[in-house]
Amino acid sequence: LPAAQRRQDRLEGPVRAGADIGLLLIAAVAYWQLDRQTGSSGSGALSGDREGDLGVDPLLVAAPALLLLAGTVLTLRLLPPAARLAERRAAGGRGLSTALAGWQFSRRPLRGAGPVLLLVLAAAMGMLAIGQSASWNRSQDDQADFRTGTSVRMVGGVNGDPAKAGVYAQLPGVREAAPAFRTKVDLSGDRTADVVALDTAHADERMLMRDDLAGEPVDRLLSALEPPKTARTGLLLPKGSREIRFDLRIAVPSAPHRASPSGMAPLVTVELEDRYGLPYQVLVGPVPADGRVHPLSLAVAAAGELAVTGFELDSRQPVEHAETHLVTLNRLRTVTADGTEQPVPVPAGFDWQSALTTSLLNETQPGAPVHATSSDRDPLTLRYDTGAVSVEDTGYGVPTLNLRAAAPHAEAQPLRGLATDAYLKATGAKPGQDVDVTLAGETVRVKIVRTARQLPTTGPGVATAAAAETSRLRDGGALLLDLRALGQVFADRPNAVLTATEWWLSTDPGQTGKVAAALRAQPDTDPAQVLVRDEVARDLLGDPLGAGPQSALLAVAVVAAALAAVGFAVSAVGSQRERSAEFAVLRALGAPRRAPARMIAAEQGVLIAIALLVGFALGAVLTRAVVPLIVLTGQAAQPVPPVLVQLPAGQVAALLAGVAALPLLIVAAIALRRADPVTSLRHQGDN
Repeated sequence: LPAAQRRQDRLEGPVRAGADIGLLLIAAVAYWQLDRQTGSSGSGALSGDREGDLGVDPLLVAAPALLLLAGTVLTLRLLPPAARLAERRAAGGRGLSTALAGWQFSRRPLRGAGPVLLLVLAAAMGMLAIGQSASWNRSQDDQADFRTGTSVRMVGGVNGDPAKAGVYAQLPGVREAAPAFRTKVDLSGDRTADVVALDTAHADERMLMRDDLAGEPVDRLLSALEPPKTARTGLLLPKGSREIRFDLRIAVPSAPHRASPSGMAPLVTVELEDRYGLPYQVLVGPVPADGRVHPLSLAVAAAGELAVTGFELDSRQPVEHAETHLVTLNRLRTVTADGTEQPVPVPAGFDWQSALTTSLLNETQPGAPVHATSSDRDPLTLRYDTGAVSVEDTGYGVPTLNLRAAAPHAEAQPLRGLATDAYLKATGAKPGQDVDVTLAGETVRVKIVRTARQLPTTGPGVATAAAAETSRLRDGGALLLDLRALGQVFADRPNAVLTATEWWLSTDPGQTGKVAAALRAQPDTDPAQVLVRDEVARDLLGDPLGAGPQSALLAVAVVAAALAAVGFAVSAVGSQRERSAEFAVLRALGAPRRAPARMIAAEQGVLIAIALLVGFALGAVLTRAVVPLIVLTGQAAQPVPPVLVQLPAGQVAALLAGVAALPLLIVAAIALRRADPVTSLRHQGDN
């Protein structure tokens, strides 16, 4: 047999024996094991050895390389069908160069198999490098979004002080501040669930959450939780208010000869509510029931946009002799920063909801009815009978009296929630069902109206490395509520206290660092309380565990592209030398001068096109199959949320153009070299 035919047979032998299929089966098993290992432990190729230490399974590490090699070798099976197709097209064509190139390719389809395989390897490896890099970078950004939920999140912070209300919204660079309440609830099976109540109306960035985690845009998810808009409750303070002042008089017409007949001066508490619906209770101080007018005051923040929502008086029930108390509050006014006093307007027909209760040994009972009136001059007047307790009944103590006058508020709407898949699984609930949740010591009923795969700032994805595994085992999912809707439910329950355990801040472009610095500079603030999305992303992007594979894949792709260019150069030179006599005969028969160049360019161009097409398809498949399994966190765990595979079209096009450019240039340069047909024919005659 001719040497060329013998080389062709040696190349086809392993393929005919099924070596490529066997390699593909080994790669498939390795990939199956890698996928199984990733799904069970979340560590991919990293696993524990017999001693319990962290180990590496070589087969699992080699799985991506085996898949790439198997896909590349399978290209050999595509060349013969491509050759037959080229032959049919050559037979139907009219051009001499194209016909000769097609016939030549069909005669020896595996002649350029080596360079083709290298080019396939370069294209596929380059796409895998691009996909791994883009997906890894996107994953770090997604993880940063998931861990913080917003541009800046303040854990803890100002709470319960009306003099500091609205302080975060006034920081330079802050567009909006939204309070949130977070807690954990115990579920069956030793699981715990995160419950987050976020003021969705003031969450300017809503929630940094990928749409694919819920199947619909985040705006629609949060809008489904918002309660209907209602007018604000209480007596709104004028803008710029820095202090509240009022006069209080407690008279006892039934016992005018005693200063404080019950033996205890009532303690006065003022209830306020800010623009977020968060309640504040401020103890103003004791006011004796002596019939005199006592001026009282408390500091508030102008930025809080506060409203007076109620008053409370706590005292002891008289012994033996019941009393009638008359409480009058008048001259309710505020003071601005320049000392100007402004009256607090009382809407016409404003009706306080008042009640009297007695408590002893944690047992609360309703007291006598309370008569309440209001007017512009006297915003609140209360008249009630205290009742009395006998001396014999004081062995367990004297009951306390609680008088509360609250502003009217809209009826609370059913509480709606968004539950994660893990929460539904842990509770056995389904979308549309109601679940009972214990929050702040109160049981509330929540209707699940939306679901999501995962919820930012919750679950194992935000746990530390030491607690991640424990959190994963005890993960009972998460439940998202609207903070204002929850506050409306708690408004009917005086014992329920709703506080902001964290603040979600959205910032102006480029102002995140300034806002974070201002928060950390505040007194009584631990820098660790301030979570900054950009800082988390920067730390994740600097992780060497992800940067190493990117550099290695890119280096391998560059080397493969260089080898492919050299291979095509050698193949083109060999083809030209071997067929120089054939080209000389064509020239002697009158073929155009450039016909041989077109033949070589057509033959090599077909091989390059096949290699790029196969490399593109192989790279796309490998990227989508392998990248989700090899992109890990700094703790060698699967990232949360899961990786979204990215293949930027512009980078892929540049890669394919770059890989094909050098082989094309080399082939063109060799094909355009002019050879003397007389010399070639003379040498052929000598042979």
